[in-house]
Amino acid sequence: MAPMKMPRQFQFVTVSNPTGPVPLESRKLSHSHVTREAHAKERRLRVQKYRKEMMQSRADRLADAETPSPLVRIPEHCKSLLSVSAPSLSSQEHFLLDHYIRIVVPYSAVHCGLFDYPGDHGPDDHTREILQDWVGLAMTDKDLLNTALLLRACRSILRSKPGDPVMTQMALQYRHRGLQSLRQALLKPVGSLTVAMAFALVVAGAYILEVCNHKGTRRRGFVIVVSYSPSVALINPIMPSVEATIPSGSMVLVTGATGFVASHVTRQFLERGYKVRGTVRDLAQASWLIDNHFKSYAESGHLELVVVPDLVADGAFDEAIKGVSTIAHIATISNLDPSPHNIIPQTVTGATGVLKSAIKEPSVRRVVFTSSIMAAVLPVAGNDTRVDDDTWNEAAVEAAWAPPPYEPSRTLITYAASKVAAEREVWRFVEQEKPHYTFNVICPSGIIGEPLHQKHAEAPTNWIATHFRRDKTSLDAFPAAFFVDVKDIALLHIAAMLDPQVKNARLHSWGHSSNWNEFLAVLRELRPQREFIADYPEPYYVTISTDQSDSVALLKRWADQEGWRPLKDSISESIENPYFQL
Repeated sequence: MAPMKMPRQFQFVTVSNPTGPVPLESRKLSHSHVTREAHAKERRLRVQKYRKEMMQSRADRLADAETPSPLVRIPEHCKSLLSVSAPSLSSQEHFLLDHYIRIVVPYSAVHCGLFDYPGDHGPDDHTREILQDWVGLAMTDKDLLNTALLLRACRSILRSKPGDPVMTQMALQYRHRGLQSLRQALLKPVGSLTVAMAFALVVAGAYILEVCNHKGTRRRGFVIVVSYSPSVALINPIMPSVEATIPSGSMVLVTGATGFVASHVTRQFLERGYKVRGTVRDLAQASWLIDNHFKSYAESGHLELVVVPDLVADGAFDEAIKGVSTIAHIATISNLDPSPHNIIPQTVTGATGVLKSAIKEPSVRRVVFTSSIMAAVLPVAGNDTRVDDDTWNEAAVEAAWAPPPYEPSRTLITYAASKVAAEREVWRFVEQEKPHYTFNVICPSGIIGEPLHQKHAEAPTNWIATHFRRDKTSLDAFPAAFFVDVKDIALLHIAAMLDPQVKNARLHSWGHSSNWNEFLAVLRELRPQREFIADYPEPYYVTISTDQSDSVALLKRWADQEGWRPLKDSISESIENPYFQL
């Protein structure tokens, strides 16, 4: 057997007794080599010390932990976290989990503000912390897995593919499941999983406004408040809470459930643990409520739809009202016609029909009617009316019933007159009939904000879309007005139906006084590449006014919210949305 040949190694050194002068370059090279060797040795010692300290720190954490997470016990040679995930995950869930681990975690390790603390920690350390602590905790609970990981993965994918219908539907389903799980968890002693779930919903960008006022939570001395802001989730000391007029789990009726306001009212009631029965004119056109947006609620029996094809038919709501505790009557005649004969009587009948049906149902405790600023006043230049509970838009009534011809230019004034007639009649009905239920009215102004369906985004009444269409003719009708976010109006419906202090109230809920130049400034900031109409040369603000303090106080009491949602937020949520395609 031939001897094994060993590779030769050569090392060039400078001898101590050279035969001649050593060149300057050689001396520099020798010095550089010695310096590098010294630095390398120092680095090796620091790394060894750091690894030893990290191993000791990790051992200390494991020793102190009550229940180590599964990921802490992953063998060092395990390269894929999917190999230790729950075997019950579907192929889609495996894909989302893989996306979370490979994409979301490294990104969060670099950009997440939670890691902005002093110390010699880098992205690799942060990634390890996320995998061991956050992902490890999520692996112990399927509900937390849905909200902390899978929902977050969906949101991440939707940033690069905002119109993806599959991801949108999955994100909505995980979000709804998370909210349901959080509500159920708050009925029990609150532990780390519950807190983690609340934070996860916010980190995932769920944009929830959920003040948990369950009796059991109040007894424990705190509530979990998940803010509209995607970066805020707090466990607050108990605020003065409101004992709702009806308990969570009761059935609520929302008329016209597919509408812009009604769909948000539906969402907020569902998120608060109530069951919702929504009336629709056509079940096929309303299928998006149960097949997409609120699918998990429909599957769990918390949302059901009933068909009321004709609002003005005698007894149209008799069946829909059976067994409900409170009613949000938002549906109205939707067709626009300049003739008062074709609009006003039908609008009045549709408004009073629900009140008449509710008298027959002893379970009904509250009815809230959605009116309009138009019932009180026209928001036009030169009108300085101070609106109170006894103010009515008499000018619109007089103009609408003026002799024909009923030209298209009279459509808006006829619409305003129909709002006057409808609200006056419901108040007259309540005063004369003295029903067993409490009655309240909400009078919003121009409503803007997040669309929950494409028809909301493309509606002629969507002022943001009108700007994108550069429809100056429509914009010129109201160059200045009051504008309010749809989420604020939905929340006021919740308060008017649940707050025992709100009785026989006419809540003027106008929001911010603004003009199109303010809108245009925000739109140009959000869409700098888009061309909009030019600014109005002489912008102004309307001079009508009212006392909105009751509405603002309800926002504070029911959401711990200081005033109306900012105009910029409302505009942003209008367009940063998969349903907005303009």
